[in-house]
Amino acid sequence: MKLFTLIFTLFCLQLPAEIDITTIDDWNIFSSTENVLIISKDGSIDTRQFLGFKMEQPWCVCKNPVIALKADEELEEGSSMKATIKVDLKRPMEVLLHAWLKLDSGYTLFRPKSFPSFRGASIIEVKSEFGKEVFLSKGIDNAMKSSEYMCKSGYLFEEVQKSETAFEMEV
Repeated sequence: MKLFTLIFTLFCLQLPAEIDITTIDDWNIFSSTENVLIISKDGSIDTRQFLGFKMEQPWCVCKNPVIALKADEELEEGSSMKATIKVDLKRPMEVLLHAWLKLDSGYTLFRPKSFPSFRGASIIEVKSEFGKEVFLSKGIDNAMKSSEYMCKSGYLFEEVQKSETAFEMEV
């Protein structure tokens, strides 16, 4: 009986666990591959724009933030543009947004370069030549901590179709 319990426990540790939740702080946490969680917050002006970052096993560190913004068709992948990011109504910081991936929906995923810390932020405001978006980011620390617990659980996350990008979400 002990052997059966041990084998069953070890088998259960390898079962994938699909993650797709919305926290009480309105943060989205979902799995994009068997080892990657995506944490995102929808924009308050255009809910198809979002701020997101990923966490992957085994290190479980929040990294690689992206900002999805509606962009002109002329914008090319790989190009950069200047923008400002203001955190918690403090002085805006000029940043460079690198156009990482253009989506068919007309939105583009941008990777910010040299940006202010988002940790502990309640309001993140992004202004670019394409307009302004505000992310009500209160609870970001809780979302980071929750995703870290999930990441360190030892469970694999259910793998999604390889054709989708890690940050593409019905945009």
